[in-house]
Amino acid sequence: MLNNDRQVVSCSTESPESSIKICIATTPEEKREIYRFRYQTYIEEMSKRPEEVDYDSKLLYDEMDEWAVLLYAKVNSEIIATKRINIGTIADFPQKVLEFLSLETFQNYYSEHGERKFAYITKVMIAPAHRSSPILYLLIAKCYEICCNKNVQLIFGACNFHLIHLYEHLGCRRYCKNFHHSGYGLLAPIILLIEDIQYLRKVRSPLYRIARKRAALNTQAVEWFEKMFTNNSPGINSQIVEEEELWFILCKHLNCQPTKAISLLHGLSEAAAKKFLHSCGILVQCYPEDLITVQGDVSYSYNILLSGRLKSLTFQRPIKEYITPGQHFGANGLTEHNKHTEDIAAISPAEILVLSGICFQKFHHSHPDIAHKIVQNSISLTRKGYLE
Repeated sequence: MLNNDRQVVSCSTESPESSIKICIATTPEEKREIYRFRYQTYIEEMSKRPEEVDYDSKLLYDEMDEWAVLLYAKVNSEIIATKRINIGTIADFPQKVLEFLSLETFQNYYSEHGERKFAYITKVMIAPAHRSSPILYLLIAKCYEICCNKNVQLIFGACNFHLIHLYEHLGCRRYCKNFHHSGYGLLAPIILLIEDIQYLRKVRSPLYRIARKRAALNTQAVEWFEKMFTNNSPGINSQIVEEEELWFILCKHLNCQPTKAISLLHGLSEAAAKKFLHSCGILVQCYPEDLITVQGDVSYSYNILLSGRLKSLTFQRPIKEYITPGQHFGANGLTEHNKHTEDIAAISPAEILVLSGICFQKFHHSHPDIAHKIVQNSISLTRKGYLE
């Protein structure tokens, strides 16, 4: 359980500098350092424009920080990552959070089983040099431990599309429509069910090593969630879909093999393309008025339209002259981090393939030959003016 003393969890994971420590901030000085780290990450690095910014002091915080558990990771005295957890009943959260996460859907569960608390994880940030390290797992493992101690069954959150693959590997699921958060872009709501041990095992979540040690399980929330959402997921889970199945889905959408329709894949063998798409690709369902790219935001993915219609809100031009299924849109965030030059929104239900730059970094280490060809193709497309 939490107490008023500053808490430090020493982790065995070693960084090049020294061991990583996961801490819970309790002093004003610690919290201020977290707010400053957030500003450096979101404002200075990512060019985000959230509303709750103190530009004079270069701090990023809001009213939910007042009652949150603030986690941070450090190497020596340097903060290299942070995450915020708010734990409470539905009545404790602002109305906009209830709307973003579609929490009214969960009212029936809370009515049937008592006014239980849930957790909402936000403000997850990791320094660029440590994004390939185990820090995200260490932070979410600590969140899992805290929530277990607080008898929380449901952990909610939201992420940009290029992070969906990563969070689904940890055991999170998508469960409702995307929402646009001012300053943060289009986000996918996600949920982690504390007691869903079998699901964590199925997706090979690293949290399974912790979860399987739990003695007494209450699976009411899991059973209720399965009944309500299993057949209504807004996307195909990247950890469950098989390589061949994903290829078949893409062929069906594009009416040909992806290697023919997607310029980035030209020159790759079918086997290499399948491996790349399965390792880095996420299928995302978008809805009318979803603002998919925002002018000036840094891109961390490579987006390809599979079906539906998109519209540029920045440049006036016929959609047929702009993009068709199989074509890329937005800035290249797969092999480099460019800024979007257009606001692009869905004007009909649309499905897009998101190739994550975060996943590509890992893929580059494990399959350098395939990754090198992808990089060459992106350079060639940029020179021809097809990529931003």
